[in-house]
Amino acid sequence: MEKYIELRHKQAEEEMVREKEATKQVDEFSIKKCIDVLSTMNELSPEENARAFSVFKDAQNREIFISANPTARILWLKLQMARLIYMRLGAFVSLILFVS
Repeated sequence: MEKYIELRHKQAEEEMVREKEATKQVDEFSIKKCIDVLSTMNELSPEENARAFSVFKDAQNREIFISANPTARILWLKLQMARLIYMRLGAFVSLILFVS
C-alpha cells in the first residue's frame, strides 16, 4: 500500500509540473502578448492592427508571431491577414453560388 501511495504522489507531482509548463507556454504566446508586440509596430494602419486580432485566435499563429524576427514578423502578419480575407471572400462567393 505504501508503494502505491508513493506512486500516486509521484504521478500527482509530475502532473503538476506538466500543467505548470503548459500554463507557462500559454502565457508566453498569449493574445495579450501578441497585441502588446503589435502595438509597437508602426508599419500597420489602424485597420490592419484590428485585422491582426483575427490572426491571433490561432495558437500556432501566436507562437510564430512572437518568435519571428521583426522584419519577418511584419511580412508574415500581412500575408496571414491577406489569407484570412481571401478565405472569407471564397466562402462568401461559395455561399452566393450555392444560393443562386
